[in-house]
Amino acid sequence: MPLEAERFLQAVRTRLEPLRGTRVYEPITRDILAKTEQVDAGYARWLGKLLPYLASECGVHGMPRILDFGCGLGELTVLMNTLGYEAVGIDLHEEHLALARLLARENGIPETRFVLHDGGKVPFQDKSFDLVTLFVVLEHLSDEVLDRVLPDLARVCSGGIFVQVPNRFQTKDDHTALRLVPWMPRRLAEWYVRLRGSRHRYAISRDETWDVHYRTYASIRRRLERHGLGVRFVPDELVYPPLEVAKPLFPLEGKPLWKRAAFALVRVGAQLLARGRAPRQAWYPYLNLLVTPTAPAASSS
Repeated sequence: MPLEAERFLQAVRTRLEPLRGTRVYEPITRDILAKTEQVDAGYARWLGKLLPYLASECGVHGMPRILDFGCGLGELTVLMNTLGYEAVGIDLHEEHLALARLLARENGIPETRFVLHDGGKVPFQDKSFDLVTLFVVLEHLSDEVLDRVLPDLARVCSGGIFVQVPNRFQTKDDHTALRLVPWMPRRLAEWYVRLRGSRHRYAISRDETWDVHYRTYASIRRRLERHGLGVRFVPDELVYPPLEVAKPLFPLEGKPLWKRAAFALVRVGAQLLARGRAPRQAWYPYLNLLVTPTAPAASSS
């Protein structure tokens, strides 16, 4: 069922107007309509299946309390609340939160469910939440920020952290529609995006500079392990976007011989760089991951 979003969408259109004519305008507009269920993109059905699974896997009894970290305009935070969950959204951008609170008011959700984060310590007590969600947020955090944020999120969470993040093996950047940007070193990508001009303008960060940090599954796993966190993929039926929409990258089945050979070389090269065999889910365009504390080693008596 669509969220009540008339005033919210009107305010968002006004805010997005300066971006009209850029490659990012239409995808952002479609994404907002999808997340508010103005068009049926399956978000409510997905969350309706994903959240009970996460709660069960993390040993949470009853309806979990959820922290939506990097909630942006708050569409998914509000959607989770309308599904019966107590979800709190937190974000660095006050202008985003103002729109999120507008959407909350339209749907009878307390505005206090949205909290400003000043970039320091997450402003909640230990184990305040059962689950933490990061929907397409991880790629906007540098390694330095990630190393600071991960222990803090683990501190406020008694269960697990769900991460949905674009895969570095994607051949096209979601934010600018430019090919091969995810494969480039960040400095080269930043230079290349500027070189391509205003049509490919990047306008998501606060100062509109390039803040995207593409990572592979292997690099995400290694960084999490440094903080005593383990990671596993959610089942395929809980992946979003669904696999029939966002098909696995570099498929070997049903392709001409020359393409299978080229794709196999890409996969082998990536596996060598990852220092191990990449699981099949590591080739999905979006990684859907459940992060939980690693069980401490048993002490010897």
